[in-house]
Amino acid sequence: MIDERYALDTFAILTYYGGEDGADAIEELLIKARSEGVKLYINYVNLGEVYYIIFREEGVDKANEAVALMKRWPIEFICADERISLVAGRIKAIHPISYADAFAVATAVNMGAKVVTGDLEFRAVEDVVPIFWIK
Repeated sequence: MIDERYALDTFAILTYYGGEDGADAIEELLIKARSEGVKLYINYVNLGEVYYIIFREEGVDKANEAVALMKRWPIEFICADERISLVAGRIKAIHPISYADAFAVATAVNMGAKVVTGDLEFRAVEDVVPIFWIK
């Protein structure tokens, strides 16, 4: 039985990837997802954002390695289907967050999950979805 559900945003993934402050919280969630009834999600839109940021900063090889690594994690990758896309569009229209962040929120709403982030931009959507702050 799944006790806890979390939707990882780009900030959370990059924090973990870079070993930054807050990476330990992501590592703990990954460990729990393997054994303790925790379910992790990421939307493919956010995966693309992770990819382009690492590509831009470290090159295509590092970006490809990062995606290959993520695919081995206990994370369910969520498609940006019509429902999630429209919810993300609605969230973006009403709240001052980026379009990719709106997909993280829409994924959390759709999956009954908390958004995992340290990005203060998500303060704008605390009335929409619970936030698990990593920093």
